[in-house]
Formats: sequence, C-alpha cells, structure tokens
Amino acid sequence: MSFFGKISTKEHYGLRLALQVAGTYYSQIPISLQKISDEEKISMKYLEQLIVPLRESGWVKSIRGRDGGYLMIVDPKRITLKDLISSIDKNIFIIDCLNGKCSQKCPMDETCLSKKAWQKVQESLEKTMQKIKISELLHK
Repeated sequence: MSFFGKISTKEHYGLRLALQVAGTYYSQIPISLQKISDEEKISMKYLEQLIVPLRESGWVKSIRGRDGGYLMIVDPKRITLKDLISSIDKNIFIIDCLNGKCSQKCPMDETCLSKKAWQKVQESLEKTMQKIKISELLHK
C-alpha cells in the first residue's frame, strides 16, 4: 500500500488485470492485453508492466500467435489477494515504520504506543487478504 488506508493504483489495476486473466484458467482461451485494456480502460503500457509480476510468480504464461495472449496456468483458488498484492507491490505495510525501512529513524520507534495499534490493524488486514481467493472475486 502506498500509504495508510489507500490501495495504490498499481495494486488496484493489478487486481483488475489478474481477474481478467484468471478467467482464462477455466476457458483455456488466452486473453490479449489489448482486450483487457479496452475492457478495463487501463493503458497498454501500464498493463505491460503489471503482467510482469504475474508471469514471474508463475501464475500466467504468454501464448504467441494470432490468437495468443495470456493464460492463467495456476488455479485461481490457489492464489490469495495477499499473494497477488505482494507480487505486485512488495511493500504492503499500512505505515512505513512497520516494515523497518523508514527513510528517517523515528525518535519514537522503540516507545511508540500507536505503532502497536497499527501493527494489529496490519495483522488483521493480512489475515483478511489471505482468506480472499482470486477465484471468489470472479463471480459477479
């Protein structure tokens, strides 16, 4: 997440892309990025960037040729929302100090009481995202 309580555009569009490609697992008919771009109103350039982590995760493969495109090769029942978001954006912490990579050392880091609250929210968010399967989101 880019900052507290807000899903980044990259994460949001990545989910939309993944859902389009996930449908191909059942049909076994590849979908082109152009078709996804047209349906989701996401630029081709952005989709070309977003498909990379899905391929690197081993969830999709590209099919060459006239009827080519992308095909989901892992059952969407095995991919959680947390898996997906983690593949797209490695930093899914709701506040920077939870990932230990603050740009500046916080003078309150060791004694901050509010950090405990955000840690609980983070844990709850991760548990919820782990329960949501991509396959569940395909049904309208």
